[in-house]
Amino acid sequence: MGKKVRRNVPRRKTREQTANAGAMLGGFIFGLCRTILVLTRWTLGIAALLVVSFGILFAYRWVTAHEFFALVNLRVEGSQRLSPEEIAELGGVGTGINVLNINIAEVQRRIAASEWVESVGVTRVLPDGLIIEVSEREPAFLTRRDGQLFYADAGGHIIAPVSVDKFISLPLLETEEGTQVGSGIRMLLDEVARNSLPFGMSQIAWLRQDSAEQFSIFLEKPRVLVQLDGADLGATLTSLNRLWADLRGRGELDRTAFMFVMPKRAWIRLHADQTL
Repeated sequence: MGKKVRRNVPRRKTREQTANAGAMLGGFIFGLCRTILVLTRWTLGIAALLVVSFGILFAYRWVTAHEFFALVNLRVEGSQRLSPEEIAELGGVGTGINVLNINIAEVQRRIAASEWVESVGVTRVLPDGLIIEVSEREPAFLTRRDGQLFYADAGGHIIAPVSVDKFISLPLLETEEGTQVGSGIRMLLDEVARNSLPFGMSQIAWLRQDSAEQFSIFLEKPRVLVQLDGADLGATLTSLNRLWADLRGRGELDRTAFMFVMPKRAWIRLHADQTL
């Protein structure tokens, strides 16, 4: 009867709730600090990247505008028909422009667009040089197309229209309708260039491919029409050399108006219409 009743007071639960609340608050503060740290790092990284990018851009603009890299030594190699000045103008380059600011691919494209240019290479030489190497198409003939006169290469392919300012005296190349220029024409030119024939290029007024296996050459001095059988052109040219030497030895070369030559055989006609 004299004992007092003890009440149940939830002290431990209160302490646990207080501890949990403190842990949550601490976790929130830690997470917030971590987020702020990450954002700070990202901000500093982006700022550093922007500073570096602007620095590179400024350096590039400074370098590509500095007079130290101004083009002074412009060298053009391989040009014959086109002058170095014309090639530089075609490429859009000239002394004074910044070497680092030159678009090499664009310069090559512009020069290669010329009908005279077969290939081109451009090399930048720091700090102030540029080399343009050009390989030009070599004209071997004049030829007619649609009433206009053109330069043509050894294969008969058209290069460019004939102009007064760049006129080159060359033989006229003709072909019979429907006949393509064959390898025999090139062989004839090679033999003339090697001086293995009794006449030179300057003596040829015109050259015609009559058929796939026959050629005609009209010479101005001596004035004679030479027809060649091209079935075995090498043997035919050997016969031509022998015939030419024989006629010259007999003093009849200047009297000859026409020759038809084939391997081991030949026919001629004199100006007096006398046939030997």
